[in-house]
Amino acid sequence: MTTVFVTGSTGRAGEYIIKDLLENGYDVVGVDQNPPGGTNAQRSQGYTFKTVDVTDFGQVLSAMKNCDAVIHMAAIPNPIMAPEHEVFRVNMTSNWNVLEAAEILGIKKIVMASSVNAVGAVFSKGITPRPYFPVDEEHPTFSEDAYSLGKWLSEEMAEAFVRRRPGKVQIASMRFHGLMNRERQTALNSAPERGGAYGNNAKHFWGWSDIAESARACTLAIEADFGGHEAFFINNLDTSADELTEELIKNVYPEAEIRSPMPGNTTAISVEKAKRLLGWEPKATWRDA
Repeated sequence: MTTVFVTGSTGRAGEYIIKDLLENGYDVVGVDQNPPGGTNAQRSQGYTFKTVDVTDFGQVLSAMKNCDAVIHMAAIPNPIMAPEHEVFRVNMTSNWNVLEAAEILGIKKIVMASSVNAVGAVFSKGITPRPYFPVDEEHPTFSEDAYSLGKWLSEEMAEAFVRRRPGKVQIASMRFHGLMNRERQTALNSAPERGGAYGNNAKHFWGWSDIAESARACTLAIEADFGGHEAFFINNLDTSADELTEELIKNVYPEAEIRSPMPGNTTAISVEKAKRLLGWEPKATWRDA
């Protein structure tokens, strides 16, 4: 039986990831500083919870023993909840601790929580010109804040750990985006109009993702064999806006090259890489919620 070590296990995304893993036959060791809230997943057979501070290397190494794979979700989730230097310290230190502990224990499959913000997005001060759309994993970063820069650097850290043991580790950096459960999708659909199309939503390219489907992508990233380190945009196939995608891009990012058609409300962020390498097929849309 494969045992997966999941950090941030009592967080919103962590609970969905644990549920998906258990439903697919994995044992799970979940770690967090906050105790479980008593969800069905956390009471299920095959689930063990441990209280761990992921900024403490010794705690991480001890808790990770006898695990076969890692999904690292624990982080301060934005640069607003804490001073930026603290966001950077916690997030970068925990990333290093997880990767080094996995290396010492010989764990070969690792999934890291990155973000659409790795390329600089909603936390930037203004709308940053972009070279092309749809945005893909080759897109350069324009990150400004501690959270976004930390996500970009965590991907570089993953590259370094692959160099440390070539051919012996696989790391997936999952660029999650606007995780929404079905209730939040229903609220978005029932709103009289979707705001921010030329403001905050434009900063992150009008994207969103279904939280259960995003959790599924993490399980698939453990099961896939692609080798080395790869970043993946995890995003659903439509935007969160009412306006047509290409019209939005022409109005907000007039200098950007349109590299492939985005008809109707098609996403402005490509997920072709996740489809190709992970076999991930997002199907949800908030428009029928």
